[in-house]
Amino acid sequence: MTDSQLAHEASAAERQFWLAEQVARKAAANIALGQIRIQGPVDVPALARALDAVVQAHEALHTAFVLDGQRLVREVVAPMPGPTPVLLAAGTVFDDVAARLDETGFDVQAGVLHWSAVAPDEDGASLYIAVHHIAFDGLSHEILTSDLADAYAQALTGTDPYLPPRPRAAATSLGAAQRDELAAHWRTTLAGVADLPCTGTELSQRDLARAPLVEHRTTCSAGLAQKLRDRAREGAKTPYALLLTAYGRALAELTGAGEDFCIGTPIATRGTDQEREVGCLLNTVPIRMRSLDAPDAADRVWDAVVDAVLHLELPCEHIVAHCRTGRSRRMPLFQALFAYQSWTRTVHEAGHARLWTVPVKPVGAQAEVQMQVCEVEGDAFDVVVQTPAGGPWDGRLADLVAAFDNHLERLATASTS
Repeated sequence: MTDSQLAHEASAAERQFWLAEQVARKAAANIALGQIRIQGPVDVPALARALDAVVQAHEALHTAFVLDGQRLVREVVAPMPGPTPVLLAAGTVFDDVAARLDETGFDVQAGVLHWSAVAPDEDGASLYIAVHHIAFDGLSHEILTSDLADAYAQALTGTDPYLPPRPRAAATSLGAAQRDELAAHWRTTLAGVADLPCTGTELSQRDLARAPLVEHRTTCSAGLAQKLRDRAREGAKTPYALLLTAYGRALAELTGAGEDFCIGTPIATRGTDQEREVGCLLNTVPIRMRSLDAPDAADRVWDAVVDAVLHLELPCEHIVAHCRTGRSRRMPLFQALFAYQSWTRTVHEAGHARLWTVPVKPVGAQAEVQMQVCEVEGDAFDVVVQTPAGGPWDGRLADLVAAFDNHLERLATASTS
């Protein structure tokens, strides 16, 4: 493949969400919905001009994805001036906006990838930005907010806001030898792994994407979260390892999984030259969960996570192709998903306003059951567990969360000696 072809080749993550769009068009599972708090008086026309400047700057937000023979390629299109954000009734909350996502009119083949709405309140407003997942991930939310604050500050002075262009980096291509080496590693790592046992209705990936979500939330208090951080530091890990271990133990306890299954987890693939780039820059990899009842379970899980990071270059679709052992309607390799958001949420000054991101939950199903943990104000953890309505976990989320809380407490208080 020539350098010119590679520059336009869609990345593995972009191919994943393009395929998801073909399987279930306009499904909520294909959309990321972000929330930005604006504190202070809100000038909606200035905000609209600032949003236009952000879209103009970020190539990913005005890119079309089309087939060129058998290849999926990116075609940058001229950004059209966006409409003023939809003005919502005061007090409109996240769930209300999520219920309106069928209004977005996204079209990945035409490069129509974003939609926005603003809900005023007595302290300012909440700005909701929906972006197709093909062009957006969790860290993109932070980058967009930073640039929006800069553009909004300019717009409030009456000038036309301008931001430096942020082009998408070229997709990387693995050499044949590297690809074969990575595939061999994953085949060895995942040899003999079983699906998570399922009782009840089996859902296809199309079913998952189209089904409405049910959820259960819990909070890990700041005190317990600090204990987890202390235990993790003593064991040369991060809290991610303990949270994932507790989730795995809870899943095994409720399914009789035999403690040998996988949980998928998204991991950022951003390079040093992509720190200011909006885009879908991640790979979802399977983490094998074994011997979860052993005292060193968290160490085993952490080793598996580190190993996955070291072999992250092989896209998920290729891991599945090389390691899938059978065919069924269910998701291959992993049926449970775990996501952890631990980044700093900076408050950005914009003239007389202040902007910052709010941790938000997924609005569609990426798995049969999915857990997201976010670090929130006060050093606590916000935990949301979701499942498609009518699926095998519908009606069982409260039990899953109770088991997770129990195992988390045990891990936080366990001796590392």
